Amino acid sequence: MQNNKYTLQKKKKKHGLCVDLTRPGQRITTIQLDGVQYFVSRMNPYSPELNYFLSYQYCRSFGLQLVSFETKEKADSITQYLKNAGRYNKYDFWTSGNKLGTNMLLWMSTGLPFNVTFNYMRAAGSLPNDPVHLESTIPMMAPEATGRQADGNDIGAANGCVTLKAPDHTWEVDDCLKIKDFICEQTRCYYYNYGSIPVSTSQG
Repeated sequence: MQNNKYTLQKKKKKHGLCVDLTRPGQRITTIQLDGVQYFVSRMNPYSPELNYFLSYQYCRSFGLQLVSFETKEKADSITQYLKNAGRYNKYDFWTSGNKLGTNMLLWMSTGLPFNVTFNYMRAAGSLPNDPVHLESTIPMMAPEATGRQADGNDIGAANGCVTLKAPDHTWEVDDCLKIKDFICEQTRCYYYNYGSIPVSTSQG
């Protein structure tokens, strides 16, 4: 794990939007785990606690995105860091996970459904630090489903966003409007090969 201070500046290149981590600009502190840069809001003294939606916007303002856990290794890496750091076990952290407008849990930053091969979602009414009360590692789902089904019919903000819940940082669905810390991650850089067709406003 590396702890770094980076200066972020957006730049355009080959029809893509990237982030330059070397030029002068706004300074933030990040950590590096398994080759990925993460911004932990609690680590940065001037970062506010925010609701889910403002956390997402805050990450984007730095050219980052709310963290997603597409793999077990990635989830374990962040959880282990928060545990070993010690001072973070009192705080919840927003991730990009949500079930807004759907009954399927998705990672908003990537658009991908939750990976069904692992699951750290805390079961409703369970106690922290008790693995017996964690939901099954592989959720029960219809064979054709591609992501983890959300519980119940509540698909609004009141119970729609996924947080890393203190003190053990298992996953829990919570009210998206609650004020919490959050974790951003480095975005991938995409380049597009496209051509523009000039048109006028009078063309249909």
